Amino acid sequence: MKTAWHTLSLLALLALFGSQVACRDETGKAETVEGRQPPASVLGPNDVATVEKADLVEGIPLSGTLAPAVDVRIASPVPEVVEAVLVNEGDAVKKGQVLARFQTSVLEPQAASAEAQRRIAAADYERMKNLLAEGAVSQKDVENAELNLRATEANEAQFKKRLADASVRAPVSGVISQRLVESGNRVKDGDHLFQLVNTDMLEFEATVPAQYAGQLRAGSAVALFVSGVEQGVSVSGKVSRVNAAVDPSTRQVKVYVTVPNPQHRLVGGLFASGRVVLREARDALAVQRTGVRIDRDTTYVLVVEGGKIARRTVLTGITDEIRALIEIKRGLSPGDTAVVGPAEGMKVGDRIQVVGREG
Repeated sequence: MKTAWHTLSLLALLALFGSQVACRDETGKAETVEGRQPPASVLGPNDVATVEKADLVEGIPLSGTLAPAVDVRIASPVPEVVEAVLVNEGDAVKKGQVLARFQTSVLEPQAASAEAQRRIAAADYERMKNLLAEGAVSQKDVENAELNLRATEANEAQFKKRLADASVRAPVSGVISQRLVESGNRVKDGDHLFQLVNTDMLEFEATVPAQYAGQLRAGSAVALFVSGVEQGVSVSGKVSRVNAAVDPSTRQVKVYVTVPNPQHRLVGGLFASGRVVLREARDALAVQRTGVRIDRDTTYVLVVEGGKIARRTVLTGITDEIRALIEIKRGLSPGDTAVVGPAEGMKVGDRIQVVGREG
């Protein structure tokens, strides 16, 4: 009996020692099952963002292509052979500058003949008036002489205009964007010779949804980001006019924006996107739009605070659609770490570990 009792005691001690070993963690410290904390949830660098101040703009989104406000098609005024072309594509020209000349071997004699006829008719008209005073001719003869003079004057003016048109001149100052003729070409009346643009002012044409039409006004400021211009640098413009009708098929309304270009750093054909500015907030506290959440009537942001999830009720302001930022008027502070990624299953007080984030 004594031996059996000693055996049972030994087995009990071994069982107690084994349970204590099983409850020790990897560091060798004993830990009860009830007191063990759950593992921390892991968030990547794209799941969180630092709350910072920024300049925000809320407006009506636009996109389209810039075009020169002045775009002139210069056509041939006469059917003739081109004697000389004096400009090339890309040349800057002044208003009135000669761009090309036509041969005048036919036009000059025609103009000279028309001038001679006009002089003869003028002399005949004066002679008829003198003879009428002497009673040698009738009033009808004087009137016929005057009609002949007027006809020769019109004929002379026509030929002189054709002679003047033999020198093709720039109607406005600008840049030759297209040259479609060469010396020696025979052209017809109305043939396209040059395209002339002036990029001192550009025009931006875009369409916006019809529901914004009531908010569009001539003179409203526009901020554009232009492809090919330094990233992050906006270009300013103003709404010049708004179409009075909505396209029935697209439910869009056209809006036209003028963009000053005094430095000529912009050219026609560049794609641009931006917005008609409705409201602005300078140096405003902002968080990514995905970080602002709504629970019934409460707007809130989840933040990482002391390694745990906390919930902050916030008051929001304007939304910058292009930068995907929302103004926070109350509830957050600069430097707070907001959760901007998916937050399904996260609860206030959950332990959080942020990995792969600089700083």
